[in-house]
This record gives sequence, structure tokens and C-alpha cells, in this order.
Amino acid sequence: MKSVSIEKSNRKNNIIASIPHGSSYIIREMKKKMKDEIILTNNDWFLNELYDFLIELDITTVSANYSRYVIDVNRNIDKELHGKDYTESLIYMKTTFNKDIYCEPLLIEDIEKRINDIYLPYHSTLKSEIYRVLNKLDKVYLFDLHSFYAQSTADVVLGTKEGNTCSEFVLDIVYKAFISENFQVKVDEKGLRGGYIVSHYSTIDGVEAIQIELRYTKYIEDRFFGEEELRNKDDVLFTHTKEKLKRVFRKIKNELNKECM
Repeated sequence: MKSVSIEKSNRKNNIIASIPHGSSYIIREMKKKMKDEIILTNNDWFLNELYDFLIELDITTVSANYSRYVIDVNRNIDKELHGKDYTESLIYMKTTFNKDIYCEPLLIEDIEKRINDIYLPYHSTLKSEIYRVLNKLDKVYLFDLHSFYAQSTADVVLGTKEGNTCSEFVLDIVYKAFISENFQVKVDEKGLRGGYIVSHYSTIDGVEAIQIELRYTKYIEDRFFGEEELRNKDDVLFTHTKEKLKRVFRKIKNELNKECM
């Protein structure tokens, strides 16, 4: 299986979506070394399905095909390789509930294989798409799509690294688009201020980036979420939210297109 998927729009559009945590698939080598009872919690459940309408809006989408627990492509490879805290680790040794994942330490060749086979292809693909659009339009709006549960009571949290990854103008467009569909929106709440992808790619001239976090209860099910792997969802709620999100992104696209005309 390829490590990264891309739905590419060939029409004139300068919006790119990134979904780095949408898969729960893990590799065979990882399964062999995991503890039997371990639960891999807090993936961005069902996001690839939730946002599959983006290509209908001519929005190119780059998504990871392996779980963040295999390797987290939303981490800086030059920083922590496998630290104690998953929030800073390229390769997690513990779950988001602080449980040890492995029965034995990973070999350096296992780590290098994950980097070469999964991490680097994701960023190569995303970077290539950014420059492909920049060569045509001189501007890219990058939306990094995630979901959450415990970090905020809002429906949607927009992360901009305290205004460092995008202009106030672009943030205002995105904020108002979500508000118009009755989402409760916060900006740069603690723990959801934006990760490596928006921080890194917004340093490229012509790129503005926002991390968009959607609360589990708004699209999966309106309930408490604990230490669990999700297999099911409320299909009525899911479909309703998907239609709302489609209207949100259509409004964002229309407003940003006005800016580029």
C-alpha cells in the first residue's frame, strides 16, 4: 500500500488540504512488537471519509495512509525522535493515554524504514503540490485537517501559531465560514495552536496555513470518548456535518478566489 494518497485537482485552484492523521492502519512490523492489550486511541477518526467531498470543490487533498502511531508526519523530524511525550515524538512509544505501546525497543533500522517509507513521501508529495500551485498562481492556502475531543469545548478550533501562519484576512474568512454554519469556533486554544505542518509550510513565500480541528462530538457521536478505538459512528450526524462542512469550504473557496482575482 502506498504511504500517501493524493486527490489532485487539475483545475485552477490554490487551496490544498492535508490530512496527516486520518488513517488507523499500522504496519506488520509494528503489530509484532506491540503489547497485546494496547489500545491505539485518538486518531483523527473517519476524516478521510468526512472530507472526501473536497475534490468535488477542486481542492487537492494529501492524506496519510498509515496511523500516526506508526510515525507522525505532523512532527519535525529534526527534533524529538521518540521522546516520552507523544505530543513531541516522531514515533510514539506511548499512547495518548500514556500507556507503553511496545514489548521491546524499536530497532534503528525499523525507525529509518518508517521515515523513508512513510514520513518523507508524505512531505515530498505535499511540498510538490504546494510548488506546483505556486508556479501557476503565486499563492497557496493550506488547510491541515484534524479532529479532537478533550482539549476544548468548542466545535472547531483554528490553529495559526498565534497569528504566525496566516494573515488576519484569511483567518477571518475561514472563521466566518464556520460561524455561518453554526459551528462554535475558537482560535489558538491551548494544545490546538497548530503543529509542524502549518508552522513549516507557512514559511514558504506565498503560503498561508491554518490547522482546522473538529470536535469528535460534532461528527462521530454526541457522547463521552475514552480510551477506545472507534469502529462505528452516528451516520445521521456524520452526514449532516459533512454537508455543513461542504458548504463551509465552498464559502472559503469563493471568498479566497475573490482575493486572487
